[in-house]
Amino acid sequence: MLNFQASMLNFQFSMLNFEVSMLNFQASMLNFQVSILNFQVSILNFQRIRANHFFFLNFQVSMLNFQVSMLNFQVTNLKIQHTNLKIQKKKKKNLFTMLNFQVSNMNFQVSNMNFQVSNMNFQVSNLNFQVSILNFQGSMLNFQVSILNFQVSN
Repeated sequence: MLNFQASMLNFQFSMLNFEVSMLNFQASMLNFQVSILNFQVSILNFQRIRANHFFFLNFQVSMLNFQVSMLNFQVTNLKIQHTNLKIQKKKKKNLFTMLNFQVSNMNFQVSNMNFQVSNMNFQVSNLNFQVSILNFQGSMLNFQVSILNFQVSN
């Protein structure tokens, strides 16, 4: 019986280590998303220098701020999960309570991953919107070039 409990505790500790590695992976994914957001901010700064379409740029900045708030929400969720893991390590006496808590924590992680997927979908739609804005700006430049060509020909 003691060997079984010891093997159960070893299994739980390996599960906790797996959850910690999953949290580290999620943190690296968040860092990657932050780097993407920083790249988008640099693109917006470059566009702000070159273009006078402040309405579209302000909209893009508000979208980026929204994405940053989503990332902050995910960071808060990761901190909560990390705290839950610390609590789990301290409460290793009751196996069944611990296993139920791990199941609920895994369900929470699944919902968090679903939230991250929806956030990535939102970022893709935002990038598509930015591409359409760039296409619009390109068509405006083409229109201005055609006006200049018309003025030169006359």
